[in-house]
Amino acid sequence: MKARLLFLVFLVAFLATNVTLGEIFNVTNLEEFQDALTTAESNGEDDIINVAEGTYNITSTLRYSTYDGDSGDKLTIQGAGADKTVLDGGGSVQILYIDTGTDGGDVTIKDMALENGNGGNGGGIYVHGSSINITIKECIFSGNSAEDAGGGVEADSWSGTITIINNIFSRNSAKYGGGVSAHSDSGITIINNTFSENSAKDYGGGVSAHSWSGTVTITNNIFSRNSAKYGGGVDAGSDSGTTIINNTFSGNSASRDGGGIWTRLYYDSAILNIYNNIFFDNTANAGGNDGDDLYVNSDGNGNSTGSTVNLYNNNLSGNANFDTGQSEDLFITETDNYSHGANIQQNPLFVDAENGDFHLESTSPCIDAGTNDAPHLPDKDKDGKPRIIDGDGDDITIVDMGAYEFGDICEGDFDCDGDVDGSDLAIFAADFGRTDCYFTGDCEGDFDYDGDVDGSDLAIFAADFGRTDCPCALNVP
Repeated sequence: MKARLLFLVFLVAFLATNVTLGEIFNVTNLEEFQDALTTAESNGEDDIINVAEGTYNITSTLRYSTYDGDSGDKLTIQGAGADKTVLDGGGSVQILYIDTGTDGGDVTIKDMALENGNGGNGGGIYVHGSSINITIKECIFSGNSAEDAGGGVEADSWSGTITIINNIFSRNSAKYGGGVSAHSDSGITIINNTFSENSAKDYGGGVSAHSWSGTVTITNNIFSRNSAKYGGGVDAGSDSGTTIINNTFSGNSASRDGGGIWTRLYYDSAILNIYNNIFFDNTANAGGNDGDDLYVNSDGNGNSTGSTVNLYNNNLSGNANFDTGQSEDLFITETDNYSHGANIQQNPLFVDAENGDFHLESTSPCIDAGTNDAPHLPDKDKDGKPRIIDGDGDDITIVDMGAYEFGDICEGDFDCDGDVDGSDLAIFAADFGRTDCYFTGDCEGDFDYDGDVDGSDLAIFAADFGRTDCPCALNVP
């Protein structure tokens, strides 16, 4: 009994000295917002700042700096939704400045709109840290500008990762990275975003992303009507490699090279993977073979040896020579390690590109024209639908090109036979009542992904029961 009591005393003391408790701030005005940031700088806790619904007219930059404060503690700033919480810089003020120094914790910013910010780097948001993981998600950045890098966002983390997910960037501008400028040694992921009408004086109208020892991964994004000198849609570079999968590039322009993408591979060992993308109606104006859709500097270290470039199952605008890799729409500087296959050049037949709808029409040549063997193939499309659907109804389930998968699946067609019937009900019933789905990952009926198969999942199944028009969908391996 005495030993057990001593253990409990030790456990309480251990928890008291080693567990960092989080502090939550609920702010409703700018004074409270800045006070919360100031307190969070040095309170030694993982902090969450909830910013209430409303429009906040920023007259002085909101600042958080932990050079002499917290060490390794996390910061989350979240609004009530990008359509509800709006931070407006009025065209003259940088909105949010975060610098965690050498030992700061991870930073997450989500669910808000940042408009009309202006700064040297990061007109909307500037986030810097030596080792932090940075996440920007479900925000809207519009009308922001920066003198140097990152009109909407400037994110730098030398040994941490950067993730930009489910955001909208429109009409932002900078010298580098009109929408986003990102630098990281450990890797950059840009997924499920929309970049439209952003501009850069030099590189990366939509995005400028560079990672040295890590990779740059760009997946399920829309890039439309962005402009720059180099890389109207994207400027990307990496020592180890860049992966560009299932994106749509339309109407982007470069005054020099790379209307859709301009990318550089710094070392011979670097690998560029470009799979399942749509490039259409992009332009570059350097003259000659300037890569209207895609320009690849595969010899970034200047030794006349090209890095590995894999170009498969993409749709380009119509003036690409895939065999040589050196043409008006496609230009690769050194092609000794270039491979390609199953690329096409046709009108992708978007639903309404003029008004920003880049879903595919039912007759699009991009339906079931991708490859399921693409590296890092996403399991869902930009809308959140399963990524591999038999969109053309030929009973061969192949991923589409571009950011959107064509077809409306039936949630309950477990056996993939085109209907939701008694055999599917038996499969659903076998899992009904399970609560371990988070841990096993094999619950067929957890449609809402909340870890169990319950009444809410039954309602989803019932809504499709009896359908006979279900296209087959595959899980991404």
